[in-house]
Amino acid sequence: MSYIENCNTHRQAIIDRFESPYVLENFFNKKEIEKLITFQFQNADRVKAQISSGNIQSVIDVPGMMKTQKWMNDKFKEVFSDYSRCHTGNFYITNQHHDAHVDLISEKEGLEHWAHNQIPFKSVVFPLYLSPLNAECHTAFMKQRRIGYAATFDKSSRSEQKDSDYKLYREYDGFIDINGNPLPTTNNSEDWTESKYPSITKESFSGFTEEMVIKQRVGDVMVFDACQVHASCQPEGTKDRWLKNGMNIQFYKTVPTIDK
Repeated sequence: MSYIENCNTHRQAIIDRFESPYVLENFFNKKEIEKLITFQFQNADRVKAQISSGNIQSVIDVPGMMKTQKWMNDKFKEVFSDYSRCHTGNFYITNQHHDAHVDLISEKEGLEHWAHNQIPFKSVVFPLYLSPLNAECHTAFMKQRRIGYAATFDKSSRSEQKDSDYKLYREYDGFIDINGNPLPTTNNSEDWTESKYPSITKESFSGFTEEMVIKQRVGDVMVFDACQVHASCQPEGTKDRWLKNGMNIQFYKTVPTIDK
């Protein structure tokens, strides 16, 4: 079956693994961070500059990286025990806030053979470098989850996503909570302020509610459901001038292949 067919067939199994975001403190030491910083430049297939999200990405083979960097795979195995050998993800360098999105298999990737027996599991995001050292970079994780393809959410047409494989939603649908219950796609944006979410308008935030806000710290890893909507934010009183280099990785579960 296709990736999206698996998402529908194994929907409850995906929901059963939902949990609140959490942080693996001091997961990477200084030497491991340096290895990853070097790896992203020495092993990039190409460099991708995304105007829509204001970041530069060194495009690498993430499954290949997890295979060759056995030390890294071993560390995540201790946390997640079992997961597929298939991964998506990327390195990034940016000084911009990211809009609301979910990092999953894109529609284009979903057509590829490797994706046909995969379902979403977990995502991790971690900074490798922050400037200044005390940079106040935060990520907001929403109560909303959405099972399906990679997506960006923007009702107000601020984002164009012309250079992205993520599907751009002007109208929202399919939101569920941590227990799989349907959620409304509009609300009064009570968690929104312009200073806290400079890349998201109040109109686009309608439909989202914060579950948790986490400050990024080099060495720490943020863990959350791969289907969970998240975005950059700048809590009141924090400084918004920074540069960050980091990585996100998506982990999947393998399900039995059924030929049709």
